[in-house]
Amino acid sequence: MSLKSVTAAMAATLCLAGTTAACADTIKMDLQSAWPLTLPASGQNAEHFTDRINAVSGGSIKVKVYSAGKLVPSLEIFDAVRQGTLDAGYTSPLYVAGRFPAMQLFGGVPFGPDAVDYLGWLYNGGGLEIWREIYAKQGVVPVPCGLMDSEAGGWYTFEINSIDDLKGKKIRFAGLAGEVMKKVGASVVLLGGGDIYPNLERGVIDGTEFSMPAIDAAMGFEKVAKNYYLPGWHQPAAINELIINKQKWDSMGEAQRELIEDTCRETHIWSITSTSIPNAQAIADFETKGVQIKSFPPAVLAAFRTATDEVMAEQSAADADFKRTLDSLNAYREKVALWSTHKAD
Repeated sequence: MSLKSVTAAMAATLCLAGTTAACADTIKMDLQSAWPLTLPASGQNAEHFTDRINAVSGGSIKVKVYSAGKLVPSLEIFDAVRQGTLDAGYTSPLYVAGRFPAMQLFGGVPFGPDAVDYLGWLYNGGGLEIWREIYAKQGVVPVPCGLMDSEAGGWYTFEINSIDDLKGKKIRFAGLAGEVMKKVGASVVLLGGGDIYPNLERGVIDGTEFSMPAIDAAMGFEKVAKNYYLPGWHQPAAINELIINKQKWDSMGEAQRELIEDTCRETHIWSITSTSIPNAQAIADFETKGVQIKSFPPAVLAAFRTATDEVMAEQSAADADFKRTLDSLNAYREKVALWSTHKAD
């Protein structure tokens, strides 16, 4: 354990024991999730974090969590936190990628690192420092707070046997993966979560990616599409974020901030382990309902990878923060490549 960790742990102990010099006054935070609190992983993570921080802080931090849309629209959480009209939000960095392109690399990377290497880059490879530097200019402090396992490759009303099968098809994809799909000939449609099912049902779109099987099951996609591709090349892992208004963050004592950081680290573990059984159960249920579980052919994955390299190069040329973030991620992956490769054997 580092000296900083020991010091923080001692401060937290003194804070919980009631030594006021070790912590600020009781902090109250209103926290809104971008997702319904009943939604596996993403939504439930926000509730889990809230329950844990309220329990372990000994009353020094009191968080009240709200479900999606209760205080502000989900896509307005970042601005509400930035302006201070909302103390904190539980959301995805992908939701502000249009304004800060580098955020795409924190929300999930096509052919990117697995869950363990993702966390390794954030905490040991400089990733979190870059993330915080970008948000600091907005008066927002991000805390990685919910490790997500691989997403599924998507639901399709047609089979994908070659890359040509995607040409001209209307597919709901977002972010970097959406740009990749455009390069291989698909027509990419941007839709909010609640708009996907009806558009897929009516044939307005021919396919969609959304999330992991347990979350997809809650959306009912198996009723309107029967080809389900696993795993998701576009997002081997992802990180959700707890964002806190900087003035609120600065008003806390060091022990309170460390308790939030540590509770989010615990939420990573809870998030990724709590979905393993539900994901397996969801796949089994899909099969009983006539869904065909498929894998992308090697030639299709190769085309996706080539297109991904082109997209990454274009994004790096267009945005300096994107380039330095990608360079940092790639440098970390190169450092751990020998171990990452062998542990997968």
